[in-house]
Amino acid sequence: METKVHRTVRSSRLFKGLRYKLAFTCGAVAFCLPSFAQNYPVAPIQLVVPFAPGGGTDTVGRRLAVKLTQSLGQSVVVVNRPGAATQIGSALIAKSPPDGYKLLMSALPHVTNPALFKSLPYDTVTDFTPISLLARIPSVLLVSSRLPVKSIDELVRLSKSTPNGLNYGSPGQGTAPHLAMELFKEQTGLRATHIAYKGAGPQITALIAGQIDVAFASLSSSQGHVLNSQVRALGIASSNRAKGLPNVSTMAELGFPDFEASAWFGMLAPAHTPRSVVEKLNKEIVIALKAQDLRDAFEAEGIEAVSSSPEELASYIDKEIAKWSKVVKQAGLQPE
Repeated sequence: METKVHRTVRSSRLFKGLRYKLAFTCGAVAFCLPSFAQNYPVAPIQLVVPFAPGGGTDTVGRRLAVKLTQSLGQSVVVVNRPGAATQIGSALIAKSPPDGYKLLMSALPHVTNPALFKSLPYDTVTDFTPISLLARIPSVLLVSSRLPVKSIDELVRLSKSTPNGLNYGSPGQGTAPHLAMELFKEQTGLRATHIAYKGAGPQITALIAGQIDVAFASLSSSQGHVLNSQVRALGIASSNRAKGLPNVSTMAELGFPDFEASAWFGMLAPAHTPRSVVEKLNKEIVIALKAQDLRDAFEAEGIEAVSSSPEELASYIDKEIAKWSKVVKQAGLQPE
């Protein structure tokens, strides 16, 4: 027989704004949630990374998993589930029991996929419970060292005076650097044609060789090339200057206060995960991200440790969905 608790859980999924509805479906109404939360975790936790090993999301997840294993007293195991622009790993978590034992390392595709795909096997908002932001990797506006420009104004003027404009590269259609450049074009009037490469490595190689004129790239993939003068950095798309490139101004300092384009990472759980479990995970994540050894390890790779409350992550996700959906529409990108 369906209980009132079951009906409440089923109904709450119909309302997009009720992401903090903490009803918990259980086999018996007398199940003791305080006891469950107090003992959590009593088994290993899987942290699903929806990318192949070796990328930024994987790096952040594995370093954080070590810290959480120590503080929670249970193994936090990273499980890579790449494919379909993170949809495979995300769907796995969306359909998992809301008990805190399967978690998702979310990243920028989580908020761009709703605009880039006609349908998804989950609802980006209502099928997940936000836990915390974890880190950001700022994007850097780069130009070929062969290009005779040293400022954004010079870059835009050159693009407008060149008959066919300039060209810019990205690691692929719909990737963070691609959308960052489309946002930049919208705000500055830059004239540039997109050339898609198969990954960040080929993109940077093409920029160094002068095969493309300009590109956005992550701080972690471009920092060494800037320091070696292989490419020139005109600005960094984050709220603060990067410690690895302290002489590169932020876009806000350069007159673009609303321009921010960073790869970000957050942790999500299935919808209806008990609030007490979410709060325990959030508390341990915040403590882990304050550890100096973890911050130093992140910084060496161009990654900035950033934590948040569950509510702050939920708000951030909403704003990112709205921002990038607008960019995709104005750029004329067709959903796949």
